Amino acid sequence: MTLRTTAIIAGALGLLMLVAGLVAQALRPEPAVVTKATLDTPVVVLGPEVLALPGLERLAVTATGGVVAHTARPVDAQAWLAQHSATVVTGYASWEELTTRTAARIDPDNASHAPSPTAEPSPSPGSDAAATGAPKETYEYGSDDVWRRNWTGVGRVSVAVPAISPGEYFVANSVDGSNLGTVEISAQRQVNDAWISPLIWLGTVLAILGALAAVSALIDVRPVQERVESWTTKRSRVAVGEQPKPGSRRERRLAGSTLPDVEVDEKGQKS
Repeated sequence: MTLRTTAIIAGALGLLMLVAGLVAQALRPEPAVVTKATLDTPVVVLGPEVLALPGLERLAVTATGGVVAHTARPVDAQAWLAQHSATVVTGYASWEELTTRTAARIDPDNASHAPSPTAEPSPSPGSDAAATGAPKETYEYGSDDVWRRNWTGVGRVSVAVPAISPGEYFVANSVDGSNLGTVEISAQRQVNDAWISPLIWLGTVLAILGALAAVSALIDVRPVQERVESWTTKRSRVAVGEQPKPGSRRERRLAGSTLPDVEVDEKGQKS
């Protein structure tokens, strides 16, 4: 196999490597990912084992109205959750889907079991609440003494995961007792893409070398080779009848180098 053939084969392999690297770069997933789950309960909870997953950055819960988020110690959170229907986020099914389970503790439609909503007294016709028509209905969830930290929002509440102490529960609920909308987890995932750039560069170099070898196969370089060989032969050839320059190395080489005669005394020779 000639050097040119080897270069062409290497160029073909380099082209395949280059294409594979470009495809991998185009399909490479983004490190930042937001995973959502739809909720059909007024409460959502994430335990310490889920909050300890690597890469989690923020939690967000959406609702049609007001929404409140809390943190609590495990014993307090479990005692509170025993009284309320909640969706428990148990982890990731994939980066696009969360795994959940529903703990149906109370049927909100059953007035004999569920705490009934409490409404504020009707505002007077001249009050600001009457003018804006803002609803004042809230849902009774019990004592708030179990919570360690609280966040509130309208339509959405977002909490940074580092703000939650290790070992605590994260609990969010709608203010009016209606079902929440979604729970979102923002995270940074590890993407194994360190091999893509070296593959692209190596494939590019090999493809260029193969292209140069292929082009050289299409160009007749024999005239150039003949000129080089003729020039080399001319420099090394001695013309017939041409005498070397006096004192030159060629003259000494043609004449033969002579060594000086050295007298060596034989061993043991007596004078």
